[in-house]
Amino acid sequence: MSARQRSIRELGGLVLGCALLAAHPGASAEYFSLYLKCEGEVVSAAGKNKAHLDVAMRDNNQSAVIQRSNILPVGEKMKYEVSPATYSMTYRSPKARTQLYYDWMRGQLFAWDPSLQRLAYIRLSIDRQNGSLEGDFRNADDTILARFGMRCEKVDPSALPAPKF
Repeated sequence: MSARQRSIRELGGLVLGCALLAAHPGASAEYFSLYLKCEGEVVSAAGKNKAHLDVAMRDNNQSAVIQRSNILPVGEKMKYEVSPATYSMTYRSPKARTQLYYDWMRGQLFAWDPSLQRLAYIRLSIDRQNGSLEGDFRNADDTILARFGMRCEKVDPSALPAPKF
């Protein structure tokens, strides 16, 4: 066997090994270690509103993905910090989200609620012992725009309904 044939054979073995490793379910990047379902309310100057937040959390890179919510954008990822008592996260609101459409000739066509234009970030922490979630909406000056509180419970992902689509 020539050196070239041997190197092609070794390369083929390497490619096959990588393919098998990537196909192994333990190597899946979609593995979440904790699913939380939270419900509560948001309190602001405008009054009280019901709120919900479902989040999936990964231990390997300490990221949290918003699964369902009416206070945070679904699909967004946040890094979380773990302490013996809490999980803490911060969602930073990009400036681009405060205005959706812009007409260069006539100016602004559509924007979110003016108070949300001041939104800079959302902070939240989840108590690891009792499942209570506390958080607030803050502007760039660190002034609180609204507060929210929820009760969270751990959800078994195998108990969740199968996707319909």
